[in-house]
Amino acid sequence: MDLFAVVDQVIELLQSRGRVSYRALRVQFQLDDEALEALKGELIEVHQIAIDQAGAMLVDGRRKRTAEATAPTLAIYTTTSHPRDTTVPATN
Repeated sequence: MDLFAVVDQVIELLQSRGRVSYRALRVQFQLDDEALEALKGELIEVHQIAIDQAGAMLVDGRRKRTAEATAPTLAIYTTTSHPRDTTVPATN
């Protein structure tokens, strides 16, 4: 199969599944070491849509970037604390 046809199909897999193992890619597309490295290069470096995770799988990098961009920002407010007044009022 043509490398760019495989690239297109793997992009679709990443969009639908979010991640795919290198082993599954080897089996599904009958890839040898050289073809797998070329595929990884296209997806990770050229198109910048995938991230290598632990050398075992490709993860859709667009999901991570989208999640980071839409994540709510947590605002942390601090208040100045005042020590309690521990003095005992004077008695007359």
